[in-house]
Amino acid sequence: MRATLSATKDILLGVSPWVPNQSEFGLDSLTAQEMTAALAGGVPGAKIEDLRVEIDSRGTTDRARLRLVWNEAGRRAGLPDTAFAKGTSSQLGPRTIVSGFGCHTYESRFFTQIQPALSDLTITPFISRSGIGGRYVIAFEDLARRGEVTLYNADDEASKEHAEAVIDLLAKLHGRFWRSPRFHTDLSWLETYSRRPGYPFMQRFFTWSEQKFMKQDRVVPNPVRRLTKQYVQNQPALVKVWESMPQTLCHGDCHLGNTFSNPDGTAGIYDWQVFHKMNGLRDFAYFMMHSIPTELRRAEEHNLLRRYLDGLAEAGAGSEAPSFAEAFDTYRLLTIDGWIAIVFTLAAGGMQPDDRMEVTAVRAINTLVDLDVEKAIAAAV
Repeated sequence: MRATLSATKDILLGVSPWVPNQSEFGLDSLTAQEMTAALAGGVPGAKIEDLRVEIDSRGTTDRARLRLVWNEAGRRAGLPDTAFAKGTSSQLGPRTIVSGFGCHTYESRFFTQIQPALSDLTITPFISRSGIGGRYVIAFEDLARRGEVTLYNADDEASKEHAEAVIDLLAKLHGRFWRSPRFHTDLSWLETYSRRPGYPFMQRFFTWSEQKFMKQDRVVPNPVRRLTKQYVQNQPALVKVWESMPQTLCHGDCHLGNTFSNPDGTAGIYDWQVFHKMNGLRDFAYFMMHSIPTELRRAEEHNLLRRYLDGLAEAGAGSEAPSFAEAFDTYRLLTIDGWIAIVFTLAAGGMQPDDRMEVTAVRAINTLVDLDVEKAIAAAV
């Protein structure tokens, strides 16, 4: 009951057009003075004389490029003249979802508490703060300053090389936080899937989204229709199954559009709104079904899983890393979680461009059929 009341309050705050201290959050809250303080430490006399916010897109969050005009001292020191920022959504629906599920507070806390341990795998933050009602703002590096960085959209096709780089990244992420003692100390606030903000409403959201999605005009094979309904009807039991597995820190939304390729070919990842404690194969399954072209996935699926398991053991799991057979069964089961995310996004609308999500849906459907996930779900419940 307490969790339901708390989630209801957060949703109502997200719906509200105004909350206390709102001026401290969002893209328009960033000032030249605080950006100077964040970027010019150790450079005497450096100062941002002008800061311009150029809106890039509006969706789950509002995003913008920041143009920074430095004085002579800042220019001589080579301080960055661009940065990026994301903050409070100006759209009612996305802001309500962000607020209800605590996405804004989680992402802000990621950058203040967790990012230093993963600085080689993600972006560098300059400013990060959050309030109530989905209000927050984060300013971070312009990746273009690293050199030839490749950014992706969700409907692009991951090459074999980038797929391998992302799998290496996930192995490092999960290995470093494998059964982490920090989950009982400074990260004790980090919750499992079923204890994150907003979970009391998940069953209703998924029931609604499954019904709406299946009425939309697209080809969905009968096995996928059945397994989707199976998940919705048995979600609590399935969540118990995968939350009983060894836990690590999972990104939670590791599709291709949240990754990038560094000049040296290594991968990076950003957008940490939905990270949580979970078995790492959930991230592996999510990336495989969302982002890899079907024929490449079919050809490289086993090789990529072996690569992940080897990297996981090396990065921290050691002898506790699962066997290939065990991991493959878990991978099959956890694809359903990534599929439900697609169903919900397409049903809700406005969170990602629909045409991109349609490409992702086709890849995911092929994965679900190839792996006979309907059978895996039936065995689990």
